[in-house]
This record gives sequence, structure tokens and C-alpha cells, in this order.
Amino acid sequence: MNKSHLATLLASLFAVTACTQQQSDTAQQAASAAISTAHATLGDASAPLATLRQQASAAAGEARQQAAKLVADNPALGLAVSAVQQGMGKATNALQWQQLEAKVGSYPADIGLYQQGAVAEALRQLLGKKMSVFLQNMQVSSPLGKDQLLFVSGNKAHQGGEEMAYLLLDPASKQLEVGLVEQGRLHVYRSGPPLYRPAEINTMLGNLTG
Repeated sequence: MNKSHLATLLASLFAVTACTQQQSDTAQQAASAAISTAHATLGDASAPLATLRQQASAAAGEARQQAAKLVADNPALGLAVSAVQQGMGKATNALQWQQLEAKVGSYPADIGLYQQGAVAEALRQLLGKKMSVFLQNMQVSSPLGKDQLLFVSGNKAHQGGEEMAYLLLDPASKQLEVGLVEQGRLHVYRSGPPLYRPAEINTMLGNLTG
């Protein structure tokens, strides 16, 4: 990040969050101090990398403290910031569900399906402690498929038929269903009403031992 970008970022942060003239003055003073420190450090090309990192960390920490104080002093501002963050979170969540359609044919490991994003969070909430079992039973996995809705099936390495799993995803309703086969027994976890079960999943379950 160059000097002008750093200055713009810090100045914008305090200008937006200050609600009264007094708070604005305080914020601008803090921003100016942080910017001056950053400029002085960035201007010294011979400064060690560790020093640059320390200065950047200190400036960021000061900015966070000032922002937190302004929000604490203005409950209405805090509510507004919270509302904006929640709105952005919901929009991001909806977009991630919509983008799943474009990932049909990709393997879950290649797109981080179970590690991050809306689906990963929904899985953790749905499965809780069983998330580790789900991941084990998806070690050998199919790519993301589509048959009315999206689905993935898999099994634990060398234990197909005994330790398996499937995942059904409905981007339209943002609902999911997980089937865990442990020691040949099926346990189903749903975030809502039962979902359509693709033929490939029915075939997999039809091969259960016992």
C-alpha cells in the first residue's frame, strides 16, 4: 500500500465515523498522527521490514481503538454500522449460494466448499461435532453434480459401503441435507424440509451393506 492509499484509508475511516464536531476534531487529530507516523516510516527506504510492520500494526491498532471509541460514544452509530454489516453479510451469503451453479463439475476440495463460505458455515451449524465425521466420509468424493438440485457423494478411503456421506444443496432456498453412513447405518441431518434426492444418491444408498 503506498502513502496516498494509506492516508486516504485512515482519513476516510475517521471522517465517516465522527458524528459531532468535537469527535470529528479528535478523530482527525488521531488520523493525522497515524498518517504522519506511517509517512515517516514509509519514507525511510532503509528501515528494516520488522520496523515497517511494527509501525503499520501500531497505526492500524490506533485506528481501531479510535473507531471503537466513536461507536461506543454514539449508540445510534453503532446500530447503523451493525445494520450495514449484517446487510453486507446477507448479500454475500446469497451471492455465494447463487455462484454454486457455476461450480458444477468441480471437486469440493478444489473450491473449498467445506472450508469457507456460506455452505461451510451452514454445514458446521447443522452437523456440529459430526462435521469431522462428514469430512472423513468425504475423503473420496465425487465432483459437485446437479440433478434438480446440487449434490456431492463420497466415502471414507477404503471403506465404501460402510462409511459414506452425501450432501444435497438447494441454492434457491439455501437449504441443505446431509446423509452420514456410519458402520453401514444412515443418519440424515436437514436444515429444513426433506429435499429431492438425486438418482445417483439413491443408488449409493441402495448399496448399503446389511
